[in-house]
Amino acid sequence: MDKDGIYDDLAQLVKEIDRLPIDDEETRRLNELVTRLEGHVEGREPEREPQEIVDTVDQVISRLETDHPTFTGILRRVMNALSSMGV
Repeated sequence: MDKDGIYDDLAQLVKEIDRLPIDDEETRRLNELVTRLEGHVEGREPEREPQEIVDTVDQVISRLETDHPTFTGILRRVMNALSSMGV
């Protein structure tokens, strides 16, 4: 997947976050996660703790995959794309 495809998926994640029946704090955390992922795509997110973002994404997927498979499917696709880019 090219960067444009990743940006499309990130934009879709933001739309999905707005649809999720979650509280404001969880919405904020998920939006921050999308911003961090975007930072990785753009090369402006420090790679000092790459496992940290992987762990965070894994936790989000574990919490939401049953009730929100569309959101977690897109999130997995973004992570796979970042991984194939070497991030």
